[in-house]
Amino acid sequence: MATHAEHAHGHRRVQRTWDLTPQQVVTDGLQRIRAAGSSYRLALIISAILGVIGVIALIIRPIIGAGWGDRQAWTYVAATFGFLMSTVGSAPCFSVAMRLTRGHWRRPVNRLAELWGAGLIVPFILLVLLIFVLPNTEGRQTLWFGWWAAPYLWDIVMMLALTICGYGFLYVASLPDMAIARDQVERDRPGRFTRMARGFRGTVYQWQIIDRGVAYLGALYILLYVGTMTVMASELILALLPGDNSAIFPAAYTVAGLESGIAVTIIAMAVFRRWGGAGEYLESEQFFAASKLMLALGLLWFYFHWTEFVIWWYGRTPRELSLLKVLYFEPYFWLFVIAFACMFLAPLFVLVWTRIRMGIAGPTVAACLVVVGQAVDQVRLMSASFSIPNIYEKELSIIPNAYIPGVFDILLYVGLAGGAFALVLLALKVVAYPSIWEITAGLWLRARKQYYKTEVTLIGKPN
Repeated sequence: MATHAEHAHGHRRVQRTWDLTPQQVVTDGLQRIRAAGSSYRLALIISAILGVIGVIALIIRPIIGAGWGDRQAWTYVAATFGFLMSTVGSAPCFSVAMRLTRGHWRRPVNRLAELWGAGLIVPFILLVLLIFVLPNTEGRQTLWFGWWAAPYLWDIVMMLALTICGYGFLYVASLPDMAIARDQVERDRPGRFTRMARGFRGTVYQWQIIDRGVAYLGALYILLYVGTMTVMASELILALLPGDNSAIFPAAYTVAGLESGIAVTIIAMAVFRRWGGAGEYLESEQFFAASKLMLALGLLWFYFHWTEFVIWWYGRTPRELSLLKVLYFEPYFWLFVIAFACMFLAPLFVLVWTRIRMGIAGPTVAACLVVVGQAVDQVRLMSASFSIPNIYEKELSIIPNAYIPGVFDILLYVGLAGGAFALVLLALKVVAYPSIWEITAGLWLRARKQYYKTEVTLIGKPN
């Protein structure tokens, strides 16, 4: 077998992950659960403080303002909800997509994408607060066509189902690792891993349940995510903008979320590689493959936006001109420029070059810009929709001024996003990284063989 040294071959390198033994993978995964490093503690403290600040800002904001009865006061609560749904909410979809491809490169990445689902409780709570600001469906455009208790009951039910499925997906995918931690760490004193792993002993039947559970929960999560994002785009944006009956926007909104989910996963990969001691698992192969998907979704985001924009631009009806002004040109022009540059132009001009995409810095920089663009775009969309004084008119008659955030709005936005990140960090104390059972399964499917004067890697096909 080769050593831990890297083997250059053109632009590609043989990854060091596959030079490890199963025992090394187990030791490495359990080490991160047992001992928290200084970087982890610092990140947890900072994110927890931000979360507390966000909660305080959420409580104080109505006291110093016009109260929560003013819909515009909820602008940054809605923006925070949209941002978290487009990042922590969409990242598990990336894990599901990678599992469907059954590629070996995804094994060190799956767990990082799944971990973001631990923050789903924050957007769920925000939606419960946010949904009651909306008026009932009578007399206004809506998705529900007179359903009983709409939109309140059904929006909450969809978001609750997504949250439960996200946590269930993370739990089932990490259950074998919890059993390993139970047997290795809690031999004499039963603890949290004993309770969470329950009776998992690795029998053939139990492995079949894990395999099917991950597949079914993952597929269900994608269906729920796409459905929930479609409904939220309709309820929180389209239904509050008179005359905006776009059938394209919900798809563009969902695609933007999927792009940002890959972006936060790439950022997590870079952080774990730099400060988490995961350099042996996360190399250029993972960044290269993930960045290609992010670039593809960025192009698709542009396609949807261009399709919607060009219809309004050439239609030139008063309704369409009003929508162009409020969403693109007048009050939020510069926010749209920043979002467009970060979510489309940056990935395009950075990742279109194969040599840059093959590295680590290029995809990481592009991912950071995508996340910044997503944060700005949520502010643009929610500010425009929550600033309309009369949502019952057939088309927009007056273009409202841009909503200027206050200090507490910004603290709420940054703080609650930090609170969701704190939950992700806390999940690392019960969920091992890397995914021990998936990495070990990959080890059994690879072998190094001599082929004439060179060494090649043989990869078995999983059933």
